[in-house]
Amino acid sequence: MDEQLEQLITLEEDRFVASFHQQVHKAREKSWHDQHMKQHTFKNGDLVLLYDSNFMKFPGKFKMHWLGTYIVKNISNCGAVQLAKLHEEKLPRRVNGIQLKIYREDFVPKIAQ
Repeated sequence: MDEQLEQLITLEEDRFVASFHQQVHKAREKSWHDQHMKQHTFKNGDLVLLYDSNFMKFPGKFKMHWLGTYIVKNISNCGAVQLAKLHEEKLPRRVNGIQLKIYREDFVPKIAQ
């Protein structure tokens, strides 16, 4: 009877130590992820490109990764962004700010005429 009780006690201790190590590991992963996350700051009126989520389902060498150009109309506190097309037609849904990047005209190559 004493042997079984000792085994149960050691089993409980092992479970406690394992759960503690798991919590420490999760905390380290979260801090690493938070440090390497890109901060996106958008303002109303910014020109942005929207990531094409269908690209992940149907990848292709010559397919476009980014859609756009869109204008930022409204930004909520949680990071959801309301977009509009260039001719002021609002998109029916909000998008996550992570799926956007700033459109910079200075990086567009000029075509020789």
